[in-house]
Amino acid sequence: GGPVWARGTAEALPFADASFDAVVACLVFEHITAYEAAIGEVARVLQPGGRFVFLLNHPLLQAPNSGWVIDHVLDEEYWRIGPYLVPDVSMEELSPGVVLPFVHRPLSHYVNAVAGAGMLVARMEEPAPPEGFLERAQEYRDAATIPRLLLIVAVRTG
Repeated sequence: GGPVWARGTAEALPFADASFDAVVACLVFEHITAYEAAIGEVARVLQPGGRFVFLLNHPLLQAPNSGWVIDHVLDEEYWRIGPYLVPDVSMEELSPGVVLPFVHRPLSHYVNAVAGAGMLVARMEEPAPPEGFLERAQEYRDAATIPRLLLIVAVRTG
């Protein structure tokens, strides 16, 4: 068959225990306030040995108020990291009438939630921005060595 659609929340997935061998979440956990419950739900619906792959805006390098700084006084250019250790919630309007929370939290919050849910981090990657992105966003060309994303692969134990 084709795709099956289900409506639910990240904190209460509408699936039975151990239903899946993999779960993929792309750029969604930054919008979930109850992230520990959501990660617990991922672990619950995964089969033992199942993989959880998730992509985030990089928590360190994309912390609030982070960005490229050109200091004309010192004649330096650098990437400023905002208050990384301080969780932060801001509301973002994606389009008229569509507002989502954007939640910044340190990477340790995700890793500890994954461990607390009975999963192990098997792999982590910090990919460089791809050429296609840099071509469409010239302002990031000088920050091409600053990863925008973080990829984590976790495996459910037991």
